[in-house]
Amino acid sequence: MKYRSLFWKIFFCFWLAAAAMIGALNIMLWFSFINDPNPEHRRGALGEALNLYAESAVQVYDSEGLQTFEQYANRSLKEAGTEIALFQGDGTALIDQTSSEVASVAAEIQRTRQHVSEVSLTGRLTWGRVIVAPSGRSFIFVSRLRQPYVPRGLPPLGIVLSIVAAGVISYLLALYLTSPVKKLKTVVQSFAEGNLDVRITPELGNRRDELADLGREFDHMAEQIAALISSQKRLLADISHELRSPLARLTVALELARKNTSDKGMAALDRIELESERVNALVGQLLALTRLESGAERVPPEMLALEEIVQQVVDDANYEAKPQHKEVKVLHLSPCRVRGSSELLRSGVENVIRNAIRYTTEGTAVEVSLTWKLDTAVLTVRDHGPGVPEAELAHIFEPFYRVGEARERSSGGVGLGLSIADRTIKLHGGTIRAENVPGGLLITIGLPVSPAPPVAHPPAEKITVS
Repeated sequence: MKYRSLFWKIFFCFWLAAAAMIGALNIMLWFSFINDPNPEHRRGALGEALNLYAESAVQVYDSEGLQTFEQYANRSLKEAGTEIALFQGDGTALIDQTSSEVASVAAEIQRTRQHVSEVSLTGRLTWGRVIVAPSGRSFIFVSRLRQPYVPRGLPPLGIVLSIVAAGVISYLLALYLTSPVKKLKTVVQSFAEGNLDVRITPELGNRRDELADLGREFDHMAEQIAALISSQKRLLADISHELRSPLARLTVALELARKNTSDKGMAALDRIELESERVNALVGQLLALTRLESGAERVPPEMLALEEIVQQVVDDANYEAKPQHKEVKVLHLSPCRVRGSSELLRSGVENVIRNAIRYTTEGTAVEVSLTWKLDTAVLTVRDHGPGVPEAELAHIFEPFYRVGEARERSSGGVGLGLSIADRTIKLHGGTIRAENVPGGLLITIGLPVSPAPPVAHPPAEKITVS
């Protein structure tokens, strides 16, 4: 699933962690403000303003009387939305319209003789303290502010913007951490498909972290593997070329030996000739495989009728299968046009069909079908043999690979036929795969179909009306 990738895991983890930290910080600020017993001590300007406010209110009452104080309190409530009240030392309110919240704060101050500061859930600050007037009388001053001038964390819009910013930063960080992994994945896939020259270090730029170290280690491994595979191919090619000359001389020597050998020794010479032909065929297959893997073979842009090539191979293979009490038959043959080499395609199809003949049971037929889907020609070859264990299906196209007792040397194969077919089909831009079906093995070949060339119509004759 897309959201199970490493990128999304890192992104969501970082984003959720940042959002949780932002939320926790705001909650801590809010609770610290509510539970602070002496907020004005830490709020500087607000504490001083409240003290001056209290002294001013007491001075107004003490010098100008209750009526002036009431006007002062009403103006404060109207203009600033701040409710203020004065209480005598015993807690008796000077104004009857005092709210219950303010009265409760005054009662608490009268009981403890200490100033009180409370914050409601709506964020309103109720503050009060004992004030001594210039006349020497003690009063309890209580004010209930409309909005406290204190930081209570970010506003809702600020929290949303902070979380969005954290998401952007988390996205960029996750992209920075996972982009080398994606590049490494692409390079590994290309390397697995046979491109041994691909490297990851140029893609990582100037990175000097652990991911860059991993990329350099991969490049070192790729160089070692490429060197081993290259030396193996050179060894196969050199051995194959070197064996051709001794085999040619052996054939000449056999013909000379036949002329000077009695009938009793002819059986031994026939056996030598048979083994020589097998070795010669093996050398030919090795050379063909080496040319395909080295890129020496080039696919010419030749338009071919694939159904004709398949029919020719089926006719020849059926002729050879009859003495073994086997048969090769065509179930369906659709016209398909492909571009490539007729010789190479014939060799690839022939190797697949011959492999099917080798392992199909006596008295059964190898079934061949050619159809097309959209822009792909699909060739299927089905035998009625023992099949292949599921765990080994992916390996049967490797050179010299054998599967258990069913593909021992006594069967006549050396494990190169399907390898040659695999390289040939891929050289033409196609695919080949094998799968087990009830009572046999099914090999499916896909080749890109080329559009048929336009038919040239002769120009229409001009008709002259006389």
